[in-house]
Amino acid sequence: MPDWRARIAALALCTVLWSCGPARKAERRIDLVLWKNQAGLDEEEATREMIARFNAAQSKWRVVAQSLPQGGYDQSIVAASLADRMPCIVAVDSPMVASYAWAGHVRPLDGYVAPAALDQVSRAAVGRYAGKVYAVGQFDAALAVFTRKSILAETGTRVPTLDRPWTLQEFQTFLERLKASGRYRYPLDLATRDDKASWWTYAFSPMLQSFGGDLIDRRSMRTAEGALNGAPAQRFGSWFRALFAKGLVNRKEPDESAFVKGRAAVVYTGGWWAPDYRRYAGDDLAILPPPDFGTGVVIGGGSWQWAISKHCAHPEGAGSFINFLLQPSEVAAMSDRTGNVPVTAAGAARSRDFNPDGKSRIFYDLMERFARARPATPAFSVVSNAFTFAMRDIMDGKDVADALDDAVDDIDGTIADNPGLASGGGE
Repeated sequence: MPDWRARIAALALCTVLWSCGPARKAERRIDLVLWKNQAGLDEEEATREMIARFNAAQSKWRVVAQSLPQGGYDQSIVAASLADRMPCIVAVDSPMVASYAWAGHVRPLDGYVAPAALDQVSRAAVGRYAGKVYAVGQFDAALAVFTRKSILAETGTRVPTLDRPWTLQEFQTFLERLKASGRYRYPLDLATRDDKASWWTYAFSPMLQSFGGDLIDRRSMRTAEGALNGAPAQRFGSWFRALFAKGLVNRKEPDESAFVKGRAAVVYTGGWWAPDYRRYAGDDLAILPPPDFGTGVVIGGGSWQWAISKHCAHPEGAGSFINFLLQPSEVAAMSDRTGNVPVTAAGAARSRDFNPDGKSRIFYDLMERFARARPATPAFSVVSNAFTFAMRDIMDGKDVADALDDAVDDIDGTIADNPGLASGGGE
C-alpha cells in the first residue's frame, strides 16, 4: 500500500477508535462522580444539561452524575463515607450541612470555590459550619402568603408590602373577618396535614423567630433553653394553638387543594405552588409577605446545596464545577427550567421570571430580604423533631409551656449525652 494510503487508513482507524491524537487526550479526562437526590423531572433535566455544558466547556474534568432515591439518600452518604467510597461532588440538603461537616463527610470549600463567587450568593444559600463554608446552593425557595385581591377588598384589609408587612394584629383581624363571613369553615391553610418534620420546621420555626424565639441558642448551639421555651416562644405557641381552637385553621385538610377549591381564603406555603394558584386565580392572585409577628419578617432559607466530599481525590476539579454552576447564566438556566428561586442578583437579572419585571420576582425579593438559614448544628435532626412534636401537641391542645419545655429537655438531653453535637456556635 502506498505511504499516503497507509497514513489515511491509520488516521481513519484513530478516528473510529478514539485512540490517538486529540481524541486520546479527551479520553484522559479525570472523572468526577457526582451524587444527588432524585428530584422532579425539570430539575433532573436541568442538572443533566448543566453538567453537559461544564463537560463541554473544558477538557480536564468530566462530571459523571448518579441520582439516588431521596428516601435513603442520607444513609447512602454515611455508608459510602464509612467505606471510603464517597463520590467527589455531593448534593446536601442545607439543614444537614453541619452534620455532614461534623461527621467528616465533606470538606470546606476554601481554596476550591472563589470567594468572589460565594460573596454573590444569598447568605441563606451558603452552608456554613463552625466558621467555614462547606456547601453552596444554586437555588432556593421562598414562603409567602397567598390570597385573592378581591378577598382583601371585600374584607377591607390593607394590602401588605415588603416594606410594610402585616402586623400580628392585622393578620389576626383579617382571619377573624374571614371566619365571621361564614364563607370559610377554615379560612387559613397551613398544610398541617403534612406530618414531616422538615415541613414543620421550615414553615413554622420562622414564625417562632419572628415572635422573638428560636429553635436553639445560636451563639453556643449547646442549649434550647430560653430560645425555644422563653416568653416569645410561649407567645408564639399560644397564638398557634388558638388558630385551631378558634377554627381558623383545619388540623388536617383532606388534600392540598383547599385554596384552589375555595375551601380556604388564604394559604401559607412556598412559591412552588404559584403556577397552580395563578391558573386558579389569574390576575386576582395576591402574593404577599408573611406577617411581622414582632421582630421582623422571617422565612425559611436554604435548599439543596453542593459540597465536595472529604474523600474526593480531585477537589480542585469539584471546585471548578461548583464555580461553573454559580455563573449567572447557569443560575438563571436552572431557575428558568425549575421555577426555583435564583440565589444571586446577577442570576435573577438574567432569568425569565425572576428579573425585576418577571412574574415571580416577589419570591426572589422575599428570599433576599427575609430568608434565614436553619441552625447550623449537627444536632439539627434532634432539634427539628423535638420542635415538630411540640407544635403538633400544641395544635392538639397541649399546654404550651409544657410542650415547649419537653422539647427543650429532649434537645438538651441529647446534646448532654453526645457532647460532640454541641459545636458550630456563632452561626
